[in-house]
Amino acid sequence: MKYILTILFSLFVVGCSYEDIKESIVPKEESSFAKDYLDQLRLKNFEYIKTQMHPELLAKVTVEELDKLSGFFPEGEPLKTELMGSNVRTFNDVWSANFSFESKFKVDWSISSVSMTKQDGKLLVTGINVYRTNESQKVLNSFGNAESSVPKILMLALTIITPIFMIITCFFVYRTPIEKKWRWYLLSFVGIGAVAMNWTTGEIATKIATIKLLGVGASAASEFAPLIFTFTIPIGAITFWVKRNKMIEQTMANKASHQDAA
Repeated sequence: MKYILTILFSLFVVGCSYEDIKESIVPKEESSFAKDYLDQLRLKNFEYIKTQMHPELLAKVTVEELDKLSGFFPEGEPLKTELMGSNVRTFNDVWSANFSFESKFKVDWSISSVSMTKQDGKLLVTGINVYRTNESQKVLNSFGNAESSVPKILMLALTIITPIFMIITCFFVYRTPIEKKWRWYLLSFVGIGAVAMNWTTGEIATKIATIKLLGVGASAASEFAPLIFTFTIPIGAITFWVKRNKMIEQTMANKASHQDAA
């Protein structure tokens, strides 16, 4: 039993910070290019902006549209700029990436992103996006900032209660006189289906045809992203409690049968 508890504890404590992840997986040269490119857009250096565009994007974008886009940046120099997220992939030997940044200004904040690809080793921009917010995404997506609602409270309760129910069931498997306990140790943490809620927006997504092992918890793609609470129906634990009395009776009957045979 103590080994099972040790494994469960390890699953909860193992992890690393977002800053560690950024340092290890985000390509520095490309992310620096994206940041500088957005700075040039903010400064209305449209000649440079257009020279770095992919031909397909260049054919669609006008100077008037670029000027309108740059207007979404608040006035003044940014006081701080942070990388919010990145997505880099290679498909059919074609490299592409997207980098998004959050910048703090004296008044308001900006969220900006750049999509790019590579041709003959040169970075070419395939998309730009800028919008303004009145607060950092860290604050807007924080746990305490979200409005409460009955579905959110219910989701939070299920996310907390489900793993507790699984652990309690595992303990009772240990204490219950049944055969082949190892199967029930594992099944105690098996769930079917998954329900996930975006804590900021309250949006709910479900997956029915899925089986999860300890498929509950809260996670966020980054420190800027909303928390996603997830729980699964603890079908293994529920099955144990439904069958528990019958399994005890069967175990006792088997022992009595062996004693009679002896």
